[in-house]
Amino acid sequence: MIMFKYKSKINMANTKSNSLRVGIPKEIVKILEVSAGDKIQWNVDVDMDNGKVSVIAEKSE
Repeated sequence: MIMFKYKSKINMANTKSNSLRVGIPKEIVKILEVSAGDKIQWNVDVDMDNGKVSVIAEKSE
């Protein structure tokens, strides 16, 4: 398995909610072969010490 590390800045999605927005780094866009309109699934694994997030691309048909 190859591990990549990228950083993204978190921004407010809008001023009327507590939602946040993050951009997908272009390198990850290329690896996942995603584009605007595609969906991603966020899998979050949390234990007492840390959390791990994986992202699965769901291609639009």
